[in-house]
Amino acid sequence: MILRRVIDHFRKQEWTAIAIDFLIVVMGVFIGMQVQALAVERDRQKSERAYLARLHGEVEQLIATRERYDRTRGKFSADLIAAVGLLDGEAADITLSPDQCDAIAGSAHTTVPPADLPTVTELLSTGRLDQLTAPTVRVAILTYMQEASRAHDLIMVITDSGRDLGKAYPHLITHHLGPSRSVGDQVWVNPDCRADAMRADPAFRNELSENAYMYNVYANRAVLPVSAKLAMLHKAIDDETGADHAQSVEKQP
Repeated sequence: MILRRVIDHFRKQEWTAIAIDFLIVVMGVFIGMQVQALAVERDRQKSERAYLARLHGEVEQLIATRERYDRTRGKFSADLIAAVGLLDGEAADITLSPDQCDAIAGSAHTTVPPADLPTVTELLSTGRLDQLTAPTVRVAILTYMQEASRAHDLIMVITDSGRDLGKAYPHLITHHLGPSRSVGDQVWVNPDCRADAMRADPAFRNELSENAYMYNVYANRAVLPVSAKLAMLHKAIDDETGADHAQSVEKQP
């Protein structure tokens, strides 16, 4: 209809009318583009909120899962270092605690704590990280993923370097498979450690010290730093979404 009217105005050389028609067309196109842009932005914001909600839930679940790893790996490392200190000490009579003996027997055993966030994997694999407009969240995601990757590689090196002392020194460590002494519903090797004989064996003490050092590296340079970066990501998401965990806790019955 507009085209017919413009042609008619051209024939009649009605230039003012032609200018008005042209303005109407331009304004219509402009308004249409703005409406489309607003619709696209609304969809993007909706998608961003959905991604942040999913990511927030995954981060909280992963923090809860890793908390046990952070606690047990730190204690295990402390027990190992304390055991080395006792064996290297000058006390005439030494007694290793059950936890210290457990730590010695398991000093070569390391695992990679869970670190995957499915939403982050999806965003990175599909190239949609720019769906998240907050630079603090994007930086926190990339920093966390970089730390998790570095920790994984470090744990692989530590795992390959460990020496199973129970297998290497059966005359010093005896296993008794059965219910765990500390956690009754789990099966454990429940080792017995001959502390005096351990102290008298320099080769064993050297290997124990090396295991203890590597386990300390495992706990403090691989496990805990990833959890720290995960906590930073959690805070960045909270700041962006305005989540108030203190208020949520108060509302719980």
